[in-house]
Amino acid sequence: MMTRLHGFIKLTITNSFRTPLSSSQLGLKFSPHTTILASLHHNSFSDGDRPYQKVTNLDHALYLFDEMTQRQPLPSVIKFNQLLNALTKMKHFSSCLHLFKQMSLIGVPVDAYSINIAIKCCCSLFRTKDGFALLGCCFRRAVVPEVCTFNTLLDGLVLEDRILEAEILFKKLIKQKLCYMIKGLCKFGYNDIATGLLRLMDERGCKPDVVAYNTIVDSLCKDKMIDDAFNLFKEMVFHKLILPDVITYNSLIHGLL
Repeated sequence: MMTRLHGFIKLTITNSFRTPLSSSQLGLKFSPHTTILASLHHNSFSDGDRPYQKVTNLDHALYLFDEMTQRQPLPSVIKFNQLLNALTKMKHFSSCLHLFKQMSLIGVPVDAYSINIAIKCCCSLFRTKDGFALLGCCFRRAVVPEVCTFNTLLDGLVLEDRILEAEILFKKLIKQKLCYMIKGLCKFGYNDIATGLLRLMDERGCKPDVVAYNTIVDSLCKDKMIDDAFNLFKEMVFHKLILPDVITYNSLIHGLL
């Protein structure tokens, strides 16, 4: 039997997302743990020793959400993310965004995966502008977005037939933001995500320069990941035909000491 909260959610889903999302109104509380687990990609999930059956429809998802919000303490953000992911797979994008907002209101600390799901829903609903607002929340809260988040936003612009804007935005993002982000990611040891952004730059037709490569090579050397550093160096020199400089060699030399 549906609870009153379940019924309220179902009645207000459509109206709650007629106006654009405001990052200042979301009141997002971010989780300090932003690791994405492989289990998040499934429609079925478990809570400790008590497994839930596969989420089969919207009513079932809303019922589960209602049940989860009434527990004390609240389930982890991972459990909520699994539910959001199930809704996106069923293409209930508006419903997913509504539950995402409810999570924030009841104090569930959303993480990078939650944000990525919400951004994907925004873009699928031709609301890429709201997706960028959510990305801004990530930056302001020092939450590291996934590489796929940027692809989702760019694809959202293309979906809205804003091809020129997508191209201009990406080039601007590349020149002013991504290289800076690579530096920031490396500073905190996120070498794998930084390398992913490097790949994204190349895939989108904006060739990374020696500065971008040097940043990651230096970070890998400082983290004693010498083999990875030399592999990236070889890619830069032999595949991308980018000439190394003094900084490149200094990083490699110090990494070997």
